[in-house]
Amino acid sequence: MARAKKAAAKKRPARKAAPKQAASVHPILAKAEAALAKVQGDLNEATKKANAAKKDAQAKANAAKKAGTKAAQRSAESAKKAVAKANDQLKAKREALRSAKVAHTVAKVEASVIEAEEKAVAAAKDFAESLASKAEADLKKAVEAFEARWKKARSAADAKKVKAKEKKETTKAKTVAKKAAAKKKAIAKKATAAPKKRVAKKRVAKKAAPAAAKKPAAKKTVKKAAPKRAVKKAAPKKAAKKAPARRGRPKKA
Repeated sequence: MARAKKAAAKKRPARKAAPKQAASVHPILAKAEAALAKVQGDLNEATKKANAAKKDAQAKANAAKKAGTKAAQRSAESAKKAVAKANDQLKAKREALRSAKVAHTVAKVEASVIEAEEKAVAAAKDFAESLASKAEADLKKAVEAFEARWKKARSAADAKKVKAKEKKETTKAKTVAKKAAAKKKAIAKKATAAPKKRVAKKRVAKKAAPAAAKKPAAKKTVKKAAPKRAVKKAAPKKAAKKAPARRGRPKKA
């Protein structure tokens, strides 16, 4: 079993590692890194040239010792000068590399400061957006809670109003029912009454009508009699005797 598992493990293709995402480099740092890489390449080139010049000068110096001729000596001198020139170039490239390294360090610091500022701005923006979304959620909850409270209070108030209205309408209905019952009772009583009694009542009412009509006529005669008394007062005096004065209150006009 163990051998089979090992064989199966060997047959399975190895999983490829996920490629690492390159970290975003700030333009200032990228520029400094490019300059540093160029100076480093120039220094490597100058080092190769200096090493080659040294080897050539050593070989020519050995040849001049063996030959002992002026031409060989001149060639050795020129090779020596080339070595000095190559060393000067190498020295300059090393100084340039130091300057490039310093510039790269400064750029790295500046890039870190700028990145920190950008991160701070982004963090503040994200925080503001999160607060805004949270405010929306809180507002929604507050509105829902207020709506629930308002509906509860309104339903309670409406229930009281409905109860009062029901009581009022029930009272009205009872009053109407009471009046209807009394009316029905009166109608039923009138329907069951004897017809003779109803006729007698009508006759009595007819007899009472002329008597009531005569009374106003008597009042009219009294009103007409008033002017005759005024005429008597205006007539010439016939009797010499005066009527004795009555005691008490005077007569009304």
